[in-house]
Amino acid sequence: MPGTHYDNDHSFIEELPFHLKKIAHRIIRDDSLETMILSVDSQASTHFKDMDKVSVDDILKTLHACLVAKITFFDKQLYVLDNEMAFLYEQLYRSLRYLLADRLDAEASDDELLDFLKQYYPKTHYWIHKTDTADRYSLAIRSRRENTRRFYRYTANMTYHFVRLGAHENATELQGDIYTSGIKHFTKIVNQKLDTLMDHYQKNIREALVDSHPEAYDLFTVVAEKNEYLREVLNGISVGRLSVEESKRFLKANLESTLDFASLKGNIRTESILRDFEEKVDHIGQSTLTLLENSTPHKLYEGPVLEKVKIDYDIRDYVEKKKRNSSSLLMSFINLYHYAALLEKIYNNISSSNYIIVFPEYWSADSHDISSGGFSFFTPFLVDINDHLELFFRFDLSASDKTNDYEIVHQKAKVVRIDEKTDIGAYQISCQFLHPDKNTMDLIRKATQSKELKDAFSNAELIDTVDEYNQ
Repeated sequence: MPGTHYDNDHSFIEELPFHLKKIAHRIIRDDSLETMILSVDSQASTHFKDMDKVSVDDILKTLHACLVAKITFFDKQLYVLDNEMAFLYEQLYRSLRYLLADRLDAEASDDELLDFLKQYYPKTHYWIHKTDTADRYSLAIRSRRENTRRFYRYTANMTYHFVRLGAHENATELQGDIYTSGIKHFTKIVNQKLDTLMDHYQKNIREALVDSHPEAYDLFTVVAEKNEYLREVLNGISVGRLSVEESKRFLKANLESTLDFASLKGNIRTESILRDFEEKVDHIGQSTLTLLENSTPHKLYEGPVLEKVKIDYDIRDYVEKKKRNSSSLLMSFINLYHYAALLEKIYNNISSSNYIIVFPEYWSADSHDISSGGFSFFTPFLVDINDHLELFFRFDLSASDKTNDYEIVHQKAKVVRIDEKTDIGAYQISCQFLHPDKNTMDLIRKATQSKELKDAFSNAELIDTVDEYNQ
């Protein structure tokens, strides 16, 4: 199926034999600048692994042809340092000299190389001489061989936040109160995480206490019940299963059910830690109650993100201590913390979808990739195919890693694909941008290209470049 994409210089790819051309389009689709350069230096690529007979020269010609196509897609003014941009030119000239070795003298000057390009490869010649203000692209229609992309994707130096606007392509109306956003917080993945953490917690307290301190074991069981109770209330709120009045009643009952620490008499340290956990669970419960008491049928109370409590700071010491002494009781504390922290994340997502927009420091960094045409990110929470999302991005556009120059982009998008990633315990949500303006597309493209170039430059410093065309 034909597709329109930016016509960077594919001339060298088009000159390859058919079997190599097919691989080249796969490389262009899948490989970053860094991967291509590393493949050239190693004179190998996984894309050739199924080919029985392929020479090193064929591998290198294919890779260098892809590098020319990749580099001539880059903008000329990026958010990078001068030496990083010089590195990009160095890689381009390196590839050109290899590809033209049989048509240009090895001692040919750069001017002679440019004259040759002007005559036979005008698109690359144009890229070398053009400025950032020149027309950026000409559009070409060619078949989407091996799913050649219109926009190259890469990870950017950014954080993001999303708000679900609604399911614009089906008639289903959201049921329940105003805080029922349609985002599925207690998904299969989230519930599996919570169940696993609780199973580990109960196993560890049994091993640590059931025989030696049965009364203390009962107390730790009550702690688990308070957490599970809060989970059920949050779940009921998020899907509209519980009314506001029911939710408030259940939350008040949980808050009034304080722990009896008599069984820990003489165990001051353990009692202190459990009190810290009770503080965190009650903090989430009280904040949820405040959310419900201040929301109206038409407006969600935009409560602040929960402030850290004592256990949020102490948990780092417990994790470090676990490395030296992995006792069952210590492990139970860590299990319990991660359980409560996940409930806190769900509360924040329910209560602060709008409030959090003005605090980018709370935004997520769990992105997969981004291009001028779309965005893919990881989340334990779930939306539906065809949902429309409101996306907020904060890009760091500083050329130097020592400074920050942030710019925020606001863009609407449509969910086009959802993949369950069980290995990382999240869903990958892939979105297509809806009518992005030129400035947004330019900024995203430059931000991603800058990160791609920085990554390639950083890793290339760690290897010895093989200068094939001088050997």
